[in-house]
Amino acid sequence: MRKNKTIAFIAGFVFALLCFLAVNAAMGPFSTPEYCGTTCHEMGLAYRTWELSPHGANNKGVRADCVDCHLPPKDKYFHHLFAKAYAGGKDIYKHHFGGEYDRDKMSRHVLDHLPNANCMSCHNDLLKKPANAAVHLAHQGLETYPDAPENRCVRCHQTAGHEHESKLFSP
Repeated sequence: MRKNKTIAFIAGFVFALLCFLAVNAAMGPFSTPEYCGTTCHEMGLAYRTWELSPHGANNKGVRADCVDCHLPPKDKYFHHLFAKAYAGGKDIYKHHFGGEYDRDKMSRHVLDHLPNANCMSCHNDLLKKPANAAVHLAHQGLETYPDAPENRCVRCHQTAGHEHESKLFSP
């Protein structure tokens, strides 16, 4: 009897491990900016403006992908996984059945719901070691009241991840 439980436990563990690896392998290709920007016509402009932004290309070689800003952090694995599945399912539904895509409405929705924590996961030194006194002064409210709507990062940095689209069409 004990031998059967051990075999069942090992089989279950191996199955769970294989499922974990399969989910991660399947999720990989769908987590790239290139996938989002070239597969979904709605995301084409967002992808092109991201490519021009410091988050897409900069002289330091650091790049923030779509999922880094628009989903919970990857270190919160299950939260990230479920948020990705929900957002992906919703996007697929809207793509096929949602009618005309309203870029301005979607942009406002994203800006209203993008949490500071997503920005701070990369920019955590901003408050600890500000570049200068003006930066420190501009971000004092964020230190004091981080959840206040007026202290949301995207309130002042609306185009941080996506350069303004006029840059796409300027000579």
